[in-house]
Amino acid sequence: MAKLLVCIDGSVYADNLCTIAAWFAKQMNAEIDLLHVLRRPSDYQAPTDHTGLIGLDARSDLLEELTRVDEERGRLDQEKGKIILEHGAKILKEAGVETIDLIHRRGSLVETIQEFEDSVEMIFLGKRGEHADMGSVFLGANLEKVARAIHKPLFIVASVVRPIKRFLIAYDGKDSVHKAIDYICDRPLLTKEGECHLLVVERSKGDIKTSEAEQKLRKAGFTVILKAEQSHHPDEVISSYVMQNEIDLLITGAYSHSRIHSLLLGSTTASLIKACKVPLLLFR
Repeated sequence: MAKLLVCIDGSVYADNLCTIAAWFAKQMNAEIDLLHVLRRPSDYQAPTDHTGLIGLDARSDLLEELTRVDEERGRLDQEKGKIILEHGAKILKEAGVETIDLIHRRGSLVETIQEFEDSVEMIFLGKRGEHADMGSVFLGANLEKVARAIHKPLFIVASVVRPIKRFLIAYDGKDSVHKAIDYICDRPLLTKEGECHLLVVERSKGDIKTSEAEQKLRKAGFTVILKAEQSHHPDEVISSYVMQNEIDLLITGAYSHSRIHSLLLGSTTASLIKACKVPLLLFR
Protein backbone atom coordinates (compact mmCIF):
# COMPACT_ATOMS: atom_id res chain seq x y z
CA MET A 1 0.00 0.00 0.00
CA ALA A 2 1.20 3.53 -0.80
CA LYS A 3 2.32 5.72 2.08
CA LEU A 4 2.43 9.50 2.53
CA LEU A 5 4.75 11.34 4.94
CA VAL A 6 3.05 14.35 6.54
CA CYS A 7 5.31 16.66 8.56
CA ILE A 8 3.49 18.83 11.08
CA ASP A 9 4.41 21.25 13.84
CA GLY A 10 2.55 23.97 15.71
CA SER A 11 2.33 26.26 12.67
CA VAL A 12 -0.86 27.66 11.14
CA TYR A 13 -0.43 25.23 8.25
CA ALA A 14 -0.78 22.05 10.34
CA ASP A 15 -4.55 21.64 9.93
CA ASN A 16 -4.33 22.36 6.19
CA LEU A 17 -1.59 19.76 5.87
CA CYS A 18 -3.74 17.08 7.45
CA THR A 19 -6.84 18.08 5.47
CA ILE A 20 -5.16 17.92 2.05
CA ALA A 21 -3.11 14.82 2.94
CA ALA A 22 -6.34 13.03 3.85
CA TRP A 23 -7.79 13.93 0.44
CA PHE A 24 -4.75 12.48 -1.34
CA ALA A 25 -4.69 9.42 0.91
CA LYS A 26 -8.24 8.58 -0.20
CA GLN A 27 -7.38 9.22 -3.85
CA MET A 28 -4.36 6.91 -3.66
CA ASN A 29 -5.67 4.44 -1.06
CA ALA A 30 -2.62 5.34 1.02
CA GLU A 31 -1.54 5.11 4.63
CA ILE A 32 -0.11 8.16 6.42
CA ASP A 33 3.02 8.55 8.53
CA LEU A 34 2.41 11.66 10.66
CA LEU A 35 5.78 13.10 11.69
CA HIS A 36 6.67 15.71 14.29
CA VAL A 37 10.34 16.56 14.79
CA LEU A 38 11.44 18.38 17.92
CA ARG A 39 14.28 20.83 17.60
CA ARG A 40 17.59 19.80 19.06
CA PRO A 41 18.43 21.51 22.39
CA SER A 42 21.29 23.36 20.65
CA ASP A 43 18.76 25.03 18.32
CA TYR A 44 17.33 27.19 21.07
CA GLN A 45 20.03 27.42 23.73
CA ALA A 46 21.54 30.83 24.36
CA PRO A 47 24.39 31.37 21.88
CA THR A 48 26.73 32.94 24.45
CA ASP A 49 27.76 31.60 27.86
CA HIS A 50 28.18 34.48 30.33
CA THR A 51 28.69 32.35 33.45
CA GLY A 52 32.41 33.02 33.42
CA LEU A 53 31.74 36.65 34.35
CA ILE A 54 30.34 35.80 37.79
CA GLY A 55 31.67 34.16 40.93
CA LEU A 56 32.23 30.40 41.27
CA ASP A 57 29.41 29.76 43.78
CA ALA A 58 26.89 31.88 41.87
CA ARG A 59 28.00 30.25 38.62
CA SER A 60 27.37 26.76 40.04
CA ASP A 61 23.88 27.74 41.22
CA LEU A 62 23.08 29.32 37.85
CA LEU A 63 24.24 26.26 35.90
CA GLU A 64 22.07 24.00 38.07
CA GLU A 65 19.08 26.26 37.49
CA LEU A 66 19.73 26.37 33.72
CA THR A 67 19.92 22.58 33.67
CA ARG A 68 16.55 22.34 35.43
CA VAL A 69 15.06 24.84 32.97
CA ASP A 70 16.40 22.86 29.98
CA GLU A 71 15.00 19.60 31.38
CA GLU A 72 11.59 21.20 31.95
CA ARG A 73 11.61 22.72 28.49
CA GLY A 74 12.43 19.33 27.02
CA ARG A 75 9.54 17.74 28.91
CA LEU A 76 7.13 20.44 27.75
CA ASP A 77 8.33 20.06 24.16
CA GLN A 78 7.59 16.35 24.34
CA GLU A 79 4.09 17.03 25.65
CA LYS A 80 3.47 19.68 23.03
CA GLY A 81 4.63 17.33 20.27
CA LYS A 82 2.28 14.63 21.54
CA ILE A 83 -0.65 17.06 21.47
CA ILE A 84 0.24 18.19 17.92
CA LEU A 85 0.35 14.60 16.66
CA GLU A 86 -2.89 13.62 18.39
CA HIS A 87 -4.65 16.67 16.94
CA GLY A 88 -3.37 15.88 13.45
CA ALA A 89 -4.43 12.25 13.76
CA LYS A 90 -7.92 13.35 14.80
CA ILE A 91 -8.30 15.46 11.63
CA LEU A 92 -7.08 12.57 9.48
CA LYS A 93 -9.40 10.04 11.10
CA GLU A 94 -12.41 12.34 10.80
CA ALA A 95 -11.56 12.70 7.09
CA GLY A 96 -11.63 8.91 6.66
CA VAL A 97 -7.95 7.92 6.84
CA GLU A 98 -7.82 4.50 8.48
CA THR A 99 -4.09 3.80 8.91
CA ILE A 100 -2.01 6.48 10.64
CA ASP A 101 1.42 5.97 12.19
CA LEU A 102 2.48 8.68 14.67
CA ILE A 103 6.23 9.39 14.63
CA HIS A 104 7.87 11.63 17.23
CA ARG A 105 11.57 12.45 16.81
CA ARG A 106 14.15 14.98 17.97
CA GLY A 107 16.85 16.27 15.65
CA SER A 108 17.18 17.55 12.11
CA LEU A 109 13.96 17.70 10.08
CA VAL A 110 15.85 17.25 6.81
CA GLU A 111 17.77 14.21 8.03
CA THR A 112 14.63 12.65 9.51
CA ILE A 113 12.69 13.11 6.26
CA GLN A 114 15.58 11.59 4.31
CA GLU A 115 15.41 8.58 6.63
CA PHE A 116 11.79 7.94 5.62
CA GLU A 117 11.98 9.11 2.00
CA ASP A 118 12.50 5.73 0.36
CA SER A 119 9.39 4.23 1.99
CA VAL A 120 6.89 6.95 0.99
CA GLU A 121 5.23 8.16 -2.20
CA MET A 122 4.98 11.86 -1.34
CA ILE A 123 6.11 14.24 1.37
CA PHE A 124 3.88 17.01 2.76
CA LEU A 125 5.27 20.17 4.36
CA GLY A 126 3.97 23.62 5.30
CA LYS A 127 5.22 26.73 3.51
CA ARG A 128 6.66 28.02 6.78
CA GLY A 129 7.34 26.36 10.09
CA GLU A 130 6.13 27.15 13.57
CA HIS A 131 9.06 29.42 14.41
CA ALA A 132 9.19 31.30 11.10
CA ASP A 133 8.35 34.98 10.77
CA MET A 134 5.00 34.86 8.98
CA GLY A 135 5.46 38.43 7.74
CA SER A 136 8.87 37.74 6.24
CA VAL A 137 9.45 37.79 2.49
CA PHE A 138 11.80 34.81 2.93
CA LEU A 139 10.81 31.17 2.95
CA GLY A 140 11.30 28.96 5.97
CA ALA A 141 14.85 27.60 6.14
CA ASN A 142 13.66 24.01 6.51
CA LEU A 143 11.49 24.17 3.40
CA GLU A 144 14.33 25.08 1.07
CA LYS A 145 16.67 22.55 2.69
CA VAL A 146 14.09 19.77 2.31
CA ALA A 147 13.24 20.74 -1.28
CA ARG A 148 16.89 20.54 -2.25
CA ALA A 149 17.67 17.36 -0.30
CA ILE A 150 14.89 14.96 -1.33
CA HIS A 151 13.92 13.37 -4.65
CA LYS A 152 10.35 12.31 -3.93
CA PRO A 153 7.47 14.67 -4.83
CA LEU A 154 7.15 17.45 -2.25
CA PHE A 155 3.69 18.85 -1.56
CA ILE A 156 3.89 22.36 -0.06
CA VAL A 157 0.75 23.50 1.73
CA ALA A 158 -0.20 27.17 1.68
CA SER A 159 -2.95 29.25 3.28
CA VAL A 160 -5.64 28.13 0.79
CA VAL A 161 -6.71 24.48 0.70
CA ARG A 162 -9.74 23.26 -1.21
CA PRO A 163 -10.77 20.24 -3.29
CA ILE A 164 -8.60 20.04 -6.39
CA LYS A 165 -10.83 20.67 -9.40
CA ARG A 166 -8.36 22.71 -11.47
CA PHE A 167 -4.62 22.13 -11.43
CA LEU A 168 -1.87 23.90 -13.35
CA ILE A 169 1.33 22.39 -14.70
CA ALA A 170 3.98 25.06 -15.21
CA TYR A 171 5.71 23.51 -18.24
CA ASP A 172 9.29 24.46 -19.14
CA GLY A 173 10.26 21.32 -21.09
CA LYS A 174 12.82 20.18 -18.51
CA ASP A 175 13.26 16.73 -17.00
CA SER A 176 11.66 17.65 -13.68
CA VAL A 177 8.34 18.66 -15.25
CA HIS A 178 8.33 15.53 -17.45
CA LYS A 179 8.78 13.55 -14.24
CA ALA A 180 5.76 15.38 -12.82
CA ILE A 181 3.61 14.57 -15.84
CA ASP A 182 4.64 10.90 -15.78
CA TYR A 183 3.80 10.77 -12.08
CA ILE A 184 0.29 12.20 -12.31
CA CYS A 185 -0.50 10.14 -15.42
CA ASP A 186 0.60 6.85 -13.86
CA ARG A 187 -1.08 7.22 -10.45
CA PRO A 188 -4.62 7.90 -9.18
CA LEU A 189 -3.42 11.19 -7.78
CA LEU A 190 -5.81 13.69 -9.38
CA THR A 191 -9.36 13.27 -10.58
CA LYS A 192 -9.87 13.07 -14.34
CA GLU A 193 -13.10 15.09 -14.04
CA GLY A 194 -11.15 18.26 -13.28
CA GLU A 195 -9.31 20.69 -15.54
CA CYS A 196 -5.63 20.25 -16.31
CA HIS A 197 -4.13 23.60 -17.29
CA LEU A 198 -0.81 23.39 -19.12
CA LEU A 199 1.00 26.73 -19.11
CA VAL A 200 4.24 27.38 -20.96
CA VAL A 201 6.11 30.67 -20.51
CA GLU A 202 8.60 31.24 -23.33
CA ARG A 203 11.17 33.94 -23.92
CA SER A 204 10.09 33.98 -27.55
CA LYS A 205 7.28 32.19 -29.39
CA GLY A 206 7.98 28.54 -30.19
CA ASP A 207 10.89 28.11 -27.75
CA ILE A 208 9.26 25.25 -25.85
CA LYS A 209 7.42 22.35 -27.50
CA THR A 210 4.36 21.11 -25.64
CA SER A 211 2.84 18.54 -28.02
CA GLU A 212 4.33 15.48 -26.29
CA ALA A 213 3.25 16.60 -22.83
CA GLU A 214 -0.24 17.56 -23.99
CA GLN A 215 -0.69 14.25 -25.80
CA LYS A 216 0.37 12.22 -22.76
CA LEU A 217 -2.01 14.08 -20.45
CA ARG A 218 -4.95 13.68 -22.85
CA LYS A 219 -4.18 9.99 -23.29
CA ALA A 220 -4.27 9.60 -19.50
CA GLY A 221 -7.81 11.00 -19.52
CA PHE A 222 -7.26 14.62 -18.48
CA THR A 223 -9.09 17.55 -20.05
CA VAL A 224 -6.16 19.78 -21.06
CA ILE A 225 -6.32 23.56 -21.43
CA LEU A 226 -3.13 24.76 -23.12
CA LYS A 227 -1.87 28.32 -22.74
CA ALA A 228 1.38 29.85 -24.02
CA GLU A 229 2.77 33.21 -22.90
CA GLN A 230 5.94 35.14 -23.72
CA SER A 231 7.79 36.71 -20.81
CA HIS A 232 11.20 36.96 -19.14
CA HIS A 233 9.49 36.67 -15.74
CA PRO A 234 7.78 33.25 -15.65
CA ASP A 235 7.08 33.44 -11.92
CA GLU A 236 4.93 36.55 -12.38
CA VAL A 237 3.01 35.03 -15.31
CA ILE A 238 2.40 31.75 -13.47
CA SER A 239 1.29 33.31 -10.17
CA SER A 240 -1.06 35.66 -12.06
CA TYR A 241 -2.53 32.73 -14.00
CA VAL A 242 -3.11 30.80 -10.78
CA MET A 243 -5.11 33.67 -9.30
CA GLN A 244 -7.08 34.61 -12.43
CA ASN A 245 -8.13 31.02 -13.20
CA GLU A 246 -8.84 29.95 -9.61
CA ILE A 247 -6.26 27.15 -9.76
CA ASP A 248 -6.37 24.78 -6.79
CA LEU A 249 -2.91 23.22 -7.19
CA LEU A 250 0.29 24.26 -8.98
CA ILE A 251 2.61 21.50 -10.23
CA THR A 252 6.13 22.46 -11.22
CA GLY A 253 9.76 21.41 -11.32
CA ALA A 254 11.96 22.53 -8.44
CA TYR A 255 15.22 24.44 -8.30
CA SER A 256 16.55 23.92 -11.79
CA HIS A 257 19.40 26.37 -11.18
CA SER A 258 22.44 25.70 -9.03
CA ARG A 259 22.23 26.64 -5.37
CA ILE A 260 24.74 29.47 -5.78
CA HIS A 261 22.82 30.87 -8.75
CA SER A 262 19.60 30.81 -6.77
CA LEU A 263 21.14 32.53 -3.76
CA LEU A 264 22.52 35.34 -5.91
CA LEU A 265 19.67 35.82 -8.34
CA GLY A 266 16.69 34.14 -6.72
CA SER A 267 14.81 31.31 -8.40
CA THR A 268 11.49 30.85 -10.13
CA THR A 269 10.62 28.07 -7.67
CA ALA A 270 11.17 30.21 -4.58
CA SER A 271 9.25 33.11 -6.11
CA LEU A 272 6.28 30.86 -6.88
CA ILE A 273 6.23 29.39 -3.38
CA LYS A 274 6.21 32.88 -1.89
CA ALA A 275 3.67 34.37 -4.31
CA CYS A 276 1.08 31.59 -4.67
CA LYS A 277 -1.62 31.18 -2.05
CA VAL A 278 -2.47 27.65 -3.22
CA PRO A 279 -0.50 24.41 -2.63
CA LEU A 280 2.42 23.45 -4.86
CA LEU A 281 3.58 19.99 -5.85
CA LEU A 282 7.31 20.07 -6.61
CA PHE A 283 9.37 17.54 -8.58
CA ARG A 284 13.15 17.31 -8.94
